[in-house]
Amino acid sequence: MRIAPLRRPPSSRRWTELLYRTRRPVEILLTASLRSVARRQPDAFDRLGAVRKAAIRIMPDDLPVAFDMRPDGAAGSIRVVRPDSDAAGASARISGPLLTLLALFDGRGDADGAFFQRRIDVDGDTAAILALHNALEASELTMADILGLPRRFDPALQTALSVVGRWHGANRP
Repeated sequence: MRIAPLRRPPSSRRWTELLYRTRRPVEILLTASLRSVARRQPDAFDRLGAVRKAAIRIMPDDLPVAFDMRPDGAAGSIRVVRPDSDAAGASARISGPLLTLLALFDGRGDADGAFFQRRIDVDGDTAAILALHNALEASELTMADILGLPRRFDPALQTALSVVGRWHGANRP
């Protein structure tokens, strides 16, 4: 008896392909946001030292795309990549649910707790991830900063993320 391999439904593949094909505006927005934070708070990026040039792959478990970030201050960049693409150039990789990763990036989340509760997974150069975490914590980012929006939008973004988090938690098996 032969069992067919598990496959994503066609609609899911189409959604993934659409997200990947329209990645350029997201890359532009996230890279501009990263560089804006670097211009406003260069000391946070100075704390990174050699990690500034590191490639860090951020892999939200619940998205069909991943992000390659090079936190090189005003020259930094974020690229949208396929999660299964070659990560050989990445110094480190961090994966977990999108809402958890966002909470870590804007300082609302407890990185140590998320790691030890196995909500996030870290591979590769953990010193690079730790340096990035410390730099992010020192910069006191808001969700609006991460998304490249004015800070006045942060309360609405936090409310929206809270609602999505509760809805997502309620719909988990």
